[in-house]
Amino acid sequence: MTKQVIYNPEARIKLMQGIDRIARAAVVTMGSAGPAVMIQHRTDGILPIFTRDGVTVARSINFDDRIVDLGGRMLRDVAGAVSRQVGDGTTTAIVLAQKLAQESLKSVAAGFHPLQLKKGLDLALTLVEKKLLDDAVKNVTSNWIEKISAVATKDEKGVGKLLAEALEELGLEGQLTFQLGNGREDELNIVEGVHYEQGYLSPYFATDKTRAEAVLENPYILLYDREISDLMDLIPILEEVKAQGRSLVIIADNVIDKALTGLLLNHVRGIFKVVVIKAPGFGDKRIDRLKDLALLTGGQAILDDYASPKLEHVTLEQLGQAQRVVITETTTTIIGAKGNQDLVKERIVNLREQADFILAKKPGEGSATGNRHDFGELEERIAMLSGKTGVFDVGGITDFEIKERMVRIENANMSAKAALEEGVLPGGGVALFNCIKMLNTVIAENAEQQQGISIMKHALSAPLQNLTRNAGMNPETVMAKIENANDSHFTVDTQHACYGNFLEIGIIDPVKVMRLALRNAVSVVGTMMTTEAIVMDVPDLSIMDGYSPEWAAATREDPRSP
Repeated sequence: MTKQVIYNPEARIKLMQGIDRIARAAVVTMGSAGPAVMIQHRTDGILPIFTRDGVTVARSINFDDRIVDLGGRMLRDVAGAVSRQVGDGTTTAIVLAQKLAQESLKSVAAGFHPLQLKKGLDLALTLVEKKLLDDAVKNVTSNWIEKISAVATKDEKGVGKLLAEALEELGLEGQLTFQLGNGREDELNIVEGVHYEQGYLSPYFATDKTRAEAVLENPYILLYDREISDLMDLIPILEEVKAQGRSLVIIADNVIDKALTGLLLNHVRGIFKVVVIKAPGFGDKRIDRLKDLALLTGGQAILDDYASPKLEHVTLEQLGQAQRVVITETTTTIIGAKGNQDLVKERIVNLREQADFILAKKPGEGSATGNRHDFGELEERIAMLSGKTGVFDVGGITDFEIKERMVRIENANMSAKAALEEGVLPGGGVALFNCIKMLNTVIAENAEQQQGISIMKHALSAPLQNLTRNAGMNPETVMAKIENANDSHFTVDTQHACYGNFLEIGIIDPVKVMRLALRNAVSVVGTMMTTEAIVMDVPDLSIMDGYSPEWAAATREDPRSP
């Protein structure tokens, strides 16, 4: 395929155009006083998306110019990475990346060496992260979690209390799932649930494309410790499940070839709902995990032994059941498993006795590494068997409103967890702004690295400037008042236009959110700044002759296929 090479300065200019255009659309959502953005749905006739979430705005924007779009993609990746890691702080990351990129390109155009600028930026990043962690207020209380949630949800009343209750019940490792509620009020239910780190085998299994997850209500669950390669082996049990009007979750060692293709085609076409997941655990440990899941769901683990039936002979009685199963790309959550809880408790007691036996071993009895491994495996099984799952029903009047609120509440939950992990500092961009004083005292190895530190100082004030601008306040006045206060806990409430101690007025940000927003922004800008040329394929447009995307979307067919 023919290649196109784009050299600097054209490459950097176009990359910057993509960054600026996406940032301009996303930055307006920043802060509790920030307005919303309306995004046209890709399918005609469906209501537009109404959002105040920076990453949602960034992901919705594409450009015809491929170099400009590459710059936009870099910003989308920054926001997406922060969203996956901590939920909140996506717009902050976009603001930081834009300012870093603008100042970096000015410095490169002025003759500074990009690699030396990057070293200065990396040095400043290390120092800022250390200061944030050192200044963090730890021992986060439920009252603080409510205030953090209020900031992350744009001051949603009552959400923080429910999230604090969920974290108290489930802990940091507990799983909280979100779904569309049936009423106007939010509701929290804690149910028996199982959560493990394996997702669907193909993204085409997702039932909710926006959230990239598959949700099956009241499904049967097939537990199979072998590889499935022939769809015909599954036909008998699939027909039985379909006759019951229910869906099927297949948890197996693997599903490949015609079996996976056949299941995907039937699922996508709506003939029956089925999702395939890898079994938890590895090697010999997988059998124990499958047996645990069988006990929890009231089914039978179909193992590779003489006592287990062949796949084509499996019946409904040998399948497990649950109220709901939520599968993402990397995780599976089984809610309301319908197994015998007395037997589950008995299994937990037996596993605890085995774990206590390992702990009671004297030094030198068996391999120390082996003992730790076995103990860890038992602890993981106990956690899975005794696990609880929270279900948060998001309320509202219309689906349009509920979906927009759900995004913000999910972000608030991740922010609260981040606060428990690393502590909190003043919100509103003030904690980052306060780091500028520390950088003023830093002397780098050379003038170019010093310029990199100067770029960081410009960026650290950008979130506060944008927040106050969105609230209709004068950024220069606000920054002067905060600087003159000489108090690291002093901040501004842009919604009510008042100042005070961040814990008292409730303007709280998790340290982890700020730290990762800055880290991801520096990473992507460093990549862009040190890029001297871009090599891209020249697409062959002749294969699209006669192809109409509108017609294909309406008919769900591809005219290029035979």
